[in-house]
Amino acid sequence: MTGNRDRTMRTQNIDGLIAAERGRIFAQATPEQRERLRAAEKSREVYRAWNAVCANTREGNHVTGLRYLPDSNELLVYLDDAVWTQELTMLREIIRGRMEREGVSIDGFLFRTSKRGYGTSSKRVLRPQLPSSRPAAPHADLDDAEARALDERVAPIEDERLREAMKKAMKASLEWKKGREALKKP
Repeated sequence: MTGNRDRTMRTQNIDGLIAAERGRIFAQATPEQRERLRAAEKSREVYRAWNAVCANTREGNHVTGLRYLPDSNELLVYLDDAVWTQELTMLREIIRGRMEREGVSIDGFLFRTSKRGYGTSSKRVLRPQLPSSRPAAPHADLDDAEARALDERVAPIEDERLREAMKKAMKASLEWKKGREALKKP
């Protein structure tokens, strides 16, 4: 029984065992392998944060696929309908802010509609296919006074990352509204 002397019959924390095993794997890996392992861990963290924010939500139920793009630090999200693609595009900064609260910072999202008939929604209503060349969403840049007013509205938020995420979300919304108003004017 001399070969099993390291067994101590004491309870060990699984996190400690995982950290030790991770350390052992990293110690034996080449620099290229370490880089691939770090990329895999980053992907796992991005997916974990996405699930913490969007899993089992109204929006999340329409996601048909996810792919983390490490080169651009973006998350590619496939949705089962163009309506949901537009909806999540409008919510992108809110989702990004919530993911940052989960400890993951990404540079952006790419939302795409899955091919017709491919989806997770069992009660999906089929709509007529819309032409692929849609006009761009309305947009108008904020003037200096509007930008200063926006800065003042988010200034009370103490957490810098959350403040910046909220500012981006609010700016996108204000630019969209301003662009929409500009379209209504003759």
